[in-house]
Amino acid sequence: LRGIADADGATPYNWIRSGKTDDEIYSDYPKPPANPSPTFQFYDPDQNYEKIVGGTWAPYKLTCKEPGLPSPNWGIFDVLNKLENLASVDVVITADKSKWSRCPVIEMGETSTSGGAAQFNLRKSLSIDKEGKPDGSGTYGMGWFPGYAINLETGERLNIMYGEDSFLAQENGRDMKWNPTSRETDGLNVLFGGKHYIYIMGHNGSSANDMPHYDEGAFIFSKLSSNNYESSNTDKQRVYKDAMWVGMPILEQGKELLSSDVTIKIRMGKPYRKAYATGWEIALPENNNNPLYTFSTRDMHTQTNDLPTAENALDIINIVPNPYYAHSGYEVNQLDNRVKLTNLPQRCIVSIYTENGMLIRKYQKDEPRTWLDWDLKNQSGIPIAGGVYIIHIHAAGVGEKTLRWFGALRPVDMDSF
Repeated sequence: LRGIADADGATPYNWIRSGKTDDEIYSDYPKPPANPSPTFQFYDPDQNYEKIVGGTWAPYKLTCKEPGLPSPNWGIFDVLNKLENLASVDVVITADKSKWSRCPVIEMGETSTSGGAAQFNLRKSLSIDKEGKPDGSGTYGMGWFPGYAINLETGERLNIMYGEDSFLAQENGRDMKWNPTSRETDGLNVLFGGKHYIYIMGHNGSSANDMPHYDEGAFIFSKLSSNNYESSNTDKQRVYKDAMWVGMPILEQGKELLSSDVTIKIRMGKPYRKAYATGWEIALPENNNNPLYTFSTRDMHTQTNDLPTAENALDIINIVPNPYYAHSGYEVNQLDNRVKLTNLPQRCIVSIYTENGMLIRKYQKDEPRTWLDWDLKNQSGIPIAGGVYIIHIHAAGVGEKTLRWFGALRPVDMDSF
């Protein structure tokens, strides 16, 4: 993927209104004056929010309200959307359908939309399943985003919305899928890949009118379909007040969608939040109301009696350092010479040969430790000469591994005596 990068000036690409431009059309967004100051202040005068992921992601609060761009011109409604609610997030886009997010699909078209859906309401097309076919639910406006979003400050999975412009059928804007094209314009009109904008929704309250953490889009659907799939202004406000981040991705020219996984990492300089998730403010708080995470090691265990796994493990056997230039980090004094064979099986025979095939050292290993130290001496305790050596590892019943090693030996340091 790539994205529509923000650009200042009189252009549809000026979709992030961050800075301190003040004119009639292309003004950057100011916040109300702070008493007793009589003048407006700009939300982001240093344009920090125009630099996120190369200017292809931005806070919803600062996105442009001009036609065809990510936010509606709803005036007073935007007051409830606060920059201080922005959180650090990871957004993952993946072909793994088990990780996809159920979510609402928002109409981005201004006129001549499919079913007559109003802009920024639910699309008036049948909801689809993960294969892109009607799911039989009889509902409108629900699709599947190919991935998920995580709030790193709370550990919560977040709700997602995505848009499409149903007027732009040739840009996949009428099929309910998240499948942007690579076209930005047709020479006259802005296409932006079919306007498949991504909205990452925050969880900033616990009342019935606040966006929850991931609920498969149920809250958003209930609000935006509250009046025959044309929501009231109040219900729209309850949805968009919790929109955190907006991305405008499009397909890279000549590439296939979902041919590789994508992770978008957005980081805010703020502490992890305490006493936040619903139910944590209780008489006997768990983890002192700090964020609490769980994980499982159920699938992380040693596999036994599994010959293919044991054979594959031979590939990671190594000798370090290689090459050896008169010193290694394993040595403890001037007289110590040492390299290490790593990732060895519990039982094996290690044979070390000169390049012409003469055996100089042999180890019989039978212990759980996974490494073996070689002091760069032969079987008689005499230091070897510098050069190339062949190291053969034989694990009975499993297989063999051969390594080539080069060492440049240093002279004995007589200053130690």
